[in-house]
Amino acid sequence: MSDNNECAQFPMDESCSFFDRVMAQLALAEGTEIARRYLAMNAFDGVLPVLGIIMGGLISLNFQDPLLIYETSILSIFATCFAMFVSGITSSYLTEGAERKRDIEELEKSLLSRLDGSAIARASKTTTVVVSLINGLSPFFSGLATAIPLILVVAGLAIDLAFVLSVISGMIILFALGLFLGKVSRTNVFVYGIKTLAAGIVVVIMIWIFSSITG
Repeated sequence: MSDNNECAQFPMDESCSFFDRVMAQLALAEGTEIARRYLAMNAFDGVLPVLGIIMGGLISLNFQDPLLIYETSILSIFATCFAMFVSGITSSYLTEGAERKRDIEELEKSLLSRLDGSAIARASKTTTVVVSLINGLSPFFSGLATAIPLILVVAGLAIDLAFVLSVISGMIILFALGLFLGKVSRTNVFVYGIKTLAAGIVVVIMIWIFSSITG
């Protein structure tokens, strides 16, 4: 088995593990930073819509049948997460694929040679697929993670408590994403954590204000 350094130098080497080849191709196509940025950005975008649905359900518990609100909220959350998954993969694959194809064509013109089957061409395709998957999966899983307490209602957790815990879960995930972004940017991680947490707090407050105004 080749070591990581050899795989980084020869990303097409079949003696390397699948993971090492993918990571080497991402590095070759400068896709590592893009993938990491998409992971954090879209995970953030996955939490906020679900948090909005949960807050809407939490407020509605005071006026409607709790079981009906729960079932409607769960359906809305799964539908939203699935829609973000499909949208993320499709939009990223089309956009990133077009950008990568243009870059390859420009490189071919400058080299006066075709690059079909070359390491850079395969690395470009791998980057497009990986980035697209991350773009779709990160909001899907972050949204579902926010709603884990609601999912646990089937195990006996009280509906009203599940809504409250889901709001807390969303806040924790937002804060954790801020810590991750702070680490990536090599700045104060807690400052970034507070910033991302503030976005969730704004969503909660605005939905509460809107519900108060509309009665």
